[in-house]
Amino acid sequence: MDEANFSDDLLFGLTPEQREAVMSPARRHLVRATAGSGKTHVLTLRIQRRVADEEIAPDQILAMTFTRKAGDELRKRLFRAGVRDVRAGTFHRAALNLVTQYREDRHLRPLTLEPNRRKLVSALAAQLRDSGELKLEDWQLPRLEQEIGWALSQGYNGTTYAKHARRLRREAPLPPAQLAEVLDRYVGLCRSRGLLDFDLLLSEAISLLRDEPDVLASFRYRNRSLYVDETQDMNPLQFMLLRQMAGDDPDLFCVGDPNQSIYGFNGATPTLINDILATWPDTVVLDLTRNHRSTANIIAVANTLLEPGARGIEPAKDEGDVPLIRNYDTDEQEAEHVATWLAAKHQPGSPWHAMAVLARTNAQLELVASYLEAANIPAERRGPEHSPASDLMASEPAARRLEELDRDAVALSTIHRAKGLEFQHVAAIGWAEGQLPNYNATSGEQLAEEQRLAYVALSRAEQSLLITWSRGRNDPRYPDRLPSRFLGPIERVVAEIEHRNAPLRGDARKARLDAIKASLTESLALIEEGTRSTK
Repeated sequence: MDEANFSDDLLFGLTPEQREAVMSPARRHLVRATAGSGKTHVLTLRIQRRVADEEIAPDQILAMTFTRKAGDELRKRLFRAGVRDVRAGTFHRAALNLVTQYREDRHLRPLTLEPNRRKLVSALAAQLRDSGELKLEDWQLPRLEQEIGWALSQGYNGTTYAKHARRLRREAPLPPAQLAEVLDRYVGLCRSRGLLDFDLLLSEAISLLRDEPDVLASFRYRNRSLYVDETQDMNPLQFMLLRQMAGDDPDLFCVGDPNQSIYGFNGATPTLINDILATWPDTVVLDLTRNHRSTANIIAVANTLLEPGARGIEPAKDEGDVPLIRNYDTDEQEAEHVATWLAAKHQPGSPWHAMAVLARTNAQLELVASYLEAANIPAERRGPEHSPASDLMASEPAARRLEELDRDAVALSTIHRAKGLEFQHVAAIGWAEGQLPNYNATSGEQLAEEQRLAYVALSRAEQSLLITWSRGRNDPRYPDRLPSRFLGPIERVVAEIEHRNAPLRGDARKARLDAIKASLTESLALIEEGTRSTK
């Protein structure tokens, strides 16, 4: 590898694995990177290196991720490095650009994006009711909307949905055959109105690349190098789009962590990373396992949440504070003590914005917010997570102004919204059965995702970690909660750390001192022997 054209300053401090990911000459890479391993930094440096070495022009690079914020961050990093004109954004943004360009070139009427699928499902339900074909109750509509979204995210039409829904025993509001018909009617309704929801936008882009040779040729001429960040967040429909974009011999760099695959509601699955290797078998696989974010003790408890067979995280930092696990009788006690813990952490070098309270749902954060307000602790609620609408529908200048309004305040966030972020001090609340894992998670696959969600929560912490749960004894809905099933292994690791750090007493202390003395005596004897032999 020729590193002459790439600044040594940019490579300084990289691990051998990170350096290989930046400098490798191979055309295809899959970088499996654990939390805190610097995966986005590596992706950015690789783009910088290839542009600096004139292997690729910036305007020939397309970098795709899954939220507008992640795309903005990637562009900012490249801009600060002096790399301009790289296209970076979500899969949906790339699809929209492709579809829009196609229709403009052919003077076709632009298609309208409808971000509110509920509106379309309600219109379809009214249509079916008025025709006498099917009467849907109001309670069925949210579940129908969810199932249609899942089916489209898998790339299914009515026929393929019916087949797979039976095999997977999907819990849907209608029998598989009936829902399959409703799915096709939904797609037909959107087409007849010239509308696309976000999944149909991806399907439209896939169709153009598959069926229009000139569209495919133009796309690949303009986008000669493809990068995918947070690859574990892909759903099958997005992977279909990537496969059409890439072809048989792509210049492709994918970065992801299967242990952080937490968007099953969006159709994502961690196994799609393996499909990259099946599709392009000569892809070079690199593993980044050193965590540069968290202390060794935080990593030790986070490792308990990795699935069997997963490669553990290696710490790059010292042990640090021992993570705390606390339980309370009531939610109010839990919220009050979280506020007290945060106040104690607020010291020079630890501003409020370096702290976070993470919960499974937004509703759990309401009570904490009130207790922080009572304690005069500034807090900031984080917005909706993982929504393509934030990329395509929001005004870009307005969105940036909102980000600039971030103040010195504790972040109150769902775990989903916190993925990709890091804080010095994290309070992870609500670790009780029914909360984490959530009571809606019943299948093995859903429970595995809840476990990955718990892993994401703990791996946000850099210096200190508080894990709490409440028995909920004043909550008539869920009284006498049990501790989360995820807590047992964590408690055992914490006990081991505390035992290891406990001061020795009595005979154990004397034995340790005797061993130290014996070792010193042996070392001195070897030194003296060496000195005599040199005379």
